[in-house]
Amino acid sequence: MMTRHCTMLVGPTGGGKSVVLNVLVQAQTRLGTPTKLYIINPKERPVVELYGVLDPVTRDWTDGLLSNIFR
Repeated sequence: MMTRHCTMLVGPTGGGKSVVLNVLVQAQTRLGTPTKLYIINPKERPVVELYGVLDPVTRDWTDGLLSNIFR
């Protein structure tokens, strides 16, 4: 976990994903590692909103949700 920037949990409903994630955040906090938790469902967001977009006229980049989180 110290070298990874993100973690993805995948599994069935009721499989304990939220419990595992909350235990991980609590453990890292107790160990002195500040942990930010962002929960995103990529299926409910358009790609442009997730990653960002380049305006073809002005050539200005607008960050998406993931770009903002990682900064």
